[in-house]
Amino acid sequence: MNKVEISKPKKVLLLFLGTLSLVMGVIGMFLPVLPTTPFILLSAWCYYRSSPRFHDWLVNHPRLGPIVEEYANDEGMNRDSKIKALAMTWIAVIFTMVVFLDSIQMRLLVMGLAIIGTIVILRIKTRPNKI
Repeated sequence: MNKVEISKPKKVLLLFLGTLSLVMGVIGMFLPVLPTTPFILLSAWCYYRSSPRFHDWLVNHPRLGPIVEEYANDEGMNRDSKIKALAMTWIAVIFTMVVFLDSIQMRLLVMGLAIIGTIVILRIKTRPNKI
């Protein structure tokens, strides 16, 4: 990828979004209702455009780096993982919105993040399932 010059406010926004996505991805490692991969990939994308230091840390991390590397090497996700990630994302989003959120602004934020995550998952190359 070629680096593109972006404004400081956009860098700050991307850094914030990348960090929020990273937190969600790490939580997803422990909670089966949140998919880890799309959040980590979104973080890598945001960090690539906003902070070389954070991007380098992420891709060299022993647990998170391989997730980014598989995608960067164009290996993609298998079909079953994509289906599970999408299903769990939307189950978690709907549950969170119905049970925990009263504010329309928070519901819109959660919905927006879920839509971004869904787009990321759908754009990832699908590889055949291993038997």
